[in-house]
Amino acid sequence: MKLEYDVIEDQYDDTTHIRSMTEQARVPGGGWLIRTTLYTPHHISVNVLNLANKKKTLYKPVR
Repeated sequence: MKLEYDVIEDQYDDTTHIRSMTEQARVPGGGWLIRTTLYTPHHISVNVLNLANKKKTLYKPVR
């Protein structure tokens, strides 16, 4: 199953060269998957959260 993610937050710090990006995707059958990725010059970390929420939109996507 391939999910389509909408970016809801994307930040980059010029001083530390760290970027964080948060995305949301609708899960079939209801609910949301929230994925936050932290990119640093030395490694990448990812946190994924599954919310059982029946609303149409959870957060407003960044355009």
